[in-house]
Amino acid sequence: MKKATLFKLCQMMALIFLCLLATAIYGQKKYIDTDSIIMMDGSNLYGKVSSVTDDKLTLNDGNAKMDFYPSQVYRVYQNSKGKIFAPSYIEKGLEKVKNSKPQMFRINKEKSGEIKFAELVQDGEIMVYYFKSSAVAVGGGTSGALFGFTTTKYWCALKRSSGQIIELNDVVKDILGHDVKERAKNLSVLIKDEPKLLEQFLLERKYSYKLFLDYIKRYNEIVCANNLNEHTLSERLVY
Repeated sequence: MKKATLFKLCQMMALIFLCLLATAIYGQKKYIDTDSIIMMDGSNLYGKVSSVTDDKLTLNDGNAKMDFYPSQVYRVYQNSKGKIFAPSYIEKGLEKVKNSKPQMFRINKEKSGEIKFAELVQDGEIMVYYFKSSAVAVGGGTSGALFGFTTTKYWCALKRSSGQIIELNDVVKDILGHDVKERAKNLSVLIKDEPKLLEQFLLERKYSYKLFLDYIKRYNEIVCANNLNEHTLSERLVY
């Protein structure tokens, strides 16, 4: 075979390889950026989640925009923004469990009213929810009353099997010096059915939201592995 012909053949092969690689990369990126929702019946829909509010989400599948409500959807994966949403009673339905020390919470569905979409930071046997709410703040100054908005951010963890709920973090309370050791005691209650993990957690001396979340992730991985070994299927329940 002549050198010129061989060179052209190599060029064509290189071009084909680059085209295939570009297609694979594009396809992978497209897959990563594609949002999806899992319906309560187990079916899946893919597209672009353009908005998620407390009461409704909008999905564009490329052909049309469709609205869905919390009672219809099990999970929302907004991959383009790295967020997960789930239907829940938790935001407005929390009530304190009497005589629990440290303080535990549970869901009162009557108090909560209708289910809403809530953001999930961690999904699994222990679910970590994130909330953000804004309110009008009134203050005083030399020129009279001052008005503005204050934003409260907080995170809480719910254990599915027991219904126990703990406060995991609260930006405002942390600024005011809330005792983080109380949260550590509560988290130890949630993970006590995994003794080895609990033993490691009890050896920790410095606590933080990041540390709590790390242990919850590890706990969920252990429970997930055990469930797979036992061929256990998770029910699509709303908490």
